[in-house]
Amino acid sequence: MKNLADIIRESNKSTLLLFDEIGSGTEPNEGAALAIAILEELYHKGCIIVATTHYGEIKNFSCQHPDFENAAMEFRCDTLEPLYKLNIGKTGDSNALYISKKMGISDNIIERTRRYIQCKDYNYELIRESKVNKKKDIQEDKGGIYEFAAGDKVLWMDKNESAIVYKERDIYNNITILFNKEFVSVNYRRLKLEIKASELYPEGYDLNQLFTSFKERKLERDIERGSKKALKELKKSHLK
Repeated sequence: MKNLADIIRESNKSTLLLFDEIGSGTEPNEGAALAIAILEELYHKGCIIVATTHYGEIKNFSCQHPDFENAAMEFRCDTLEPLYKLNIGKTGDSNALYISKKMGISDNIIERTRRYIQCKDYNYELIRESKVNKKKDIQEDKGGIYEFAAGDKVLWMDKNESAIVYKERDIYNNITILFNKEFVSVNYRRLKLEIKASELYPEGYDLNQLFTSFKERKLERDIERGSKKALKELKKSHLK
């Protein structure tokens, strides 16, 4: 959009403009209407424009406008090979249904598509209960969605590797995990429970040991018992 804005601003009656799939990348109705408005604006500036599109609304606009002309590239329907021939004055078809059928999409889907093109009488019939998989997910607990706890072994699905939960879910639905000796924030939906902490460690186990090195744990214990050497080291680290 920024590029288009710059192009519109800089264009004049001596400008040749080439647009590929103008208006695409957004909601089709909005995209087509925006594309038409842009084409109109540039036309009234006197620009020469060549624009490709799959949007029927833009093709219709060009067909009805006295100073716009449609054209279509031709290809062999039986092999889909391009003929490298530009047919001026012809409105091109996307051939989506033909290509879909050739690629193996079933006939019943193709026929339903044809009906939906003509009218929007969609099928809202609900799926049969026999096809619904009601298997309980491992993420669920008796109270609903399982809340990950510190020490739980989880599968990080994006990496397909295991990690350990460090901090429970925050207000943004993110959980901090220990992965490859680094703390990473991951959305809880990207994690899958493998083994609960209660099944991995004995009752009363200090989970802090999972996340701190032996050196750090020793320093903490020395500070707790009032070691002057440990306090001195701590003071030095703060001065650094």
